[in-house]
Amino acid sequence: MAGMGEMPMRPRPGPPMQHRGPPPMARARPEPIDREKTCPLLLRVFTKVGGHHLNEDFSERGKEPKDEVQIYTWKDATLRELTDLVKEVALPARRRNARLSFAFVYPDKNGRFVVKQVRIHLLVIS
Repeated sequence: MAGMGEMPMRPRPGPPMQHRGPPPMARARPEPIDREKTCPLLLRVFTKVGGHHLNEDFSERGKEPKDEVQIYTWKDATLRELTDLVKEVALPARRRNARLSFAFVYPDKNGRFVVKQVRIHLLVIS
């Protein structure tokens, strides 16, 4: 065709890629916990208005932040259950515009505490 430069060739769509090897494993659902027979665990919750505590706030054992709430719960507790329990004791969490976010605090390989924020994806159905 006159006046047209070279047109790039588009790859033709081929058959769908075949996965080699076994299919990916589905996540095994954990066994439901019988809360009547299973002993609860102690969950230490540190509340803070305006953000999360820093790693340094947990650097020395026994000198953790003073805003601790101790909750006895089970390992299958949902964040909704934990939120409701925190709201019972932390007045700022009850505010209408309060936003709660969660983080795990745990020791790394060297024994230093790490604060890792929990990412929550919410599905809003109206």
